[in-house]
Amino acid sequence: MLRTDNNIPRNVFQELISEIVKPDDVESIKLHEELSPLIWDGYEMKKNIRSILLENARAFINFSNLEEYKFSDIILTGSMASYNYTKHSDIDVHIVLDFKQISEDIELVEDLLKSKKKLWSKTYPTEIKDHEIELYFQDINHPHYAIGVFSIIKNEWIKKPVKEVIDINTENIKEKTADFINKIDDLKKIIHSENFNHEYEKLKEKLKKLRKTGLEDEGVYSTENISFKILRNLGYLDELFQLKNEHIRKKLSINQ
Repeated sequence: MLRTDNNIPRNVFQELISEIVKPDDVESIKLHEELSPLIWDGYEMKKNIRSILLENARAFINFSNLEEYKFSDIILTGSMASYNYTKHSDIDVHIVLDFKQISEDIELVEDLLKSKKKLWSKTYPTEIKDHEIELYFQDINHPHYAIGVFSIIKNEWIKKPVKEVIDINTENIKEKTADFINKIDDLKKIIHSENFNHEYEKLKEKLKKLRKTGLEDEGVYSTENISFKILRNLGYLDELFQLKNEHIRKKLSINQ
């Protein structure tokens, strides 16, 4: 029985899915006839847009104290590099480098760079005509799944987007998402248990596998990938992280 599933109305899930996949009708994604005219002249990136995106990327690199490292590329990806953009779409810019330059402990590097990204976003929220510029560091050894990928450095397409009809199975997404919400809720109940760490790591691994499997098998519009993004947008991934922190804090504290 999916307890949480019954507490999240269908229309709420419809809205969440709409925010993520950006369709007018969540059952089938409707594509524009052309790429966003804000960014593109046909398939060519506008010069002023390219200039400001490069400037943002350089500033982000300096902010993160990573100027000494070698970067492979700076790319535009996501909905603004495809036909399914909307007025709410972010401009996703990924700075590609080999994380092993920083440390062999890739998980540590990922956590560090995520922290830098969050701090940057809070300190310098930038945008182009109401579209937020979202900057990320991307490991060159980590596969990146996207409909379109454009090299801002080389000023050329790495993967030119194509128009394709995508079907979204709302009920499957709702069921899978609710299953993970229930698992997180169950974890809250054992936060003071010795078994917490084991169950936490097991759930964390399942979440990693959820997105990886979906992207590898069906791409960005897979049930698994959309479920992962809904969990993130609802705040459940942050909540899971906070549970771990709370568990550690309790172990290191004396309350009586």
